[in-house]
Amino acid sequence: MLLSAFSVKLLVDVTIRMIMLEIYKQISPYYHALRLLIARDLSNRYKGTVLGLVWLFLQPILMVIVYSFVFSVIMKVRIPGGLDNSYYFAVYLMSALMPFMAFQESITTASSTLFANAALLQRSTLPPILFPLVPILSTVVTELISLVIIVIAAAILLDHVSSCLYLLPLLVLVRLIISLGLGYLVAILSVFIQDLRQALGFLLTLLMFLTPIVYPIEMAPEEFAVMNDFNPFYHLLDAYRGVILRDESPNAGFYWVAALSFGLLYFGIVFFQKSIVKAKDFV
Repeated sequence: MLLSAFSVKLLVDVTIRMIMLEIYKQISPYYHALRLLIARDLSNRYKGTVLGLVWLFLQPILMVIVYSFVFSVIMKVRIPGGLDNSYYFAVYLMSALMPFMAFQESITTASSTLFANAALLQRSTLPPILFPLVPILSTVVTELISLVIIVIAAAILLDHVSSCLYLLPLLVLVRLIISLGLGYLVAILSVFIQDLRQALGFLLTLLMFLTPIVYPIEMAPEEFAVMNDFNPFYHLLDAYRGVILRDESPNAGFYWVAALSFGLLYFGIVFFQKSIVKAKDFV
């Protein structure tokens, strides 16, 4: 088992280096433009609001408050194996829901990014690979802020600070890579299959309920629980919960998901680059 885990980690490390080097070669000349585009994307979300970028912090704080009140005070939800604390389920839910919401936002925005940037796509000298990259990288900012608030909530409400929090950046990286791989695929496919953008909301909601996010896996029927062994989001989101709530490092399942995610990213980028010229005629 140790050898297997070591082999997976080694494969992940080699794959990361190869793919990140290829991405770096393509976007490094445009680093300054990428940084400005991300800042513009974040500011445009709250343009015209009184509080502006304060909403980046206020939204996850309000979600923690609302979820804690609903599930802990009103419903008094308890889960098997959880801490004997009325607020445990709220933090348990948020620690997986927030990363999934970041993924959900990544895929949804990627599906319309080529349409939203049609003018730039036709006239700008910026490489098309940047357009899905910008909104997906923006979700990293919102996810990191949410995770900090969740960790603070765990410390205040549960009197618990995990010793494995240093692993959170690794989990965010894998979540980002999955989002990028699928995001590049969805960005192109949405151009040729415009019904896909309409179906994404349903598909992502279905994925959320098929994955043990709003309920623990112990509550699922046995045959359904076994299916989650093949669900990459179960392994990824359970790693978030393990790091934040159980003081556990990610298991071998997470590292297999990480290895597959980099393969997905490579395929997504290749597919995007081979299809973008034809896609320009449809946006």
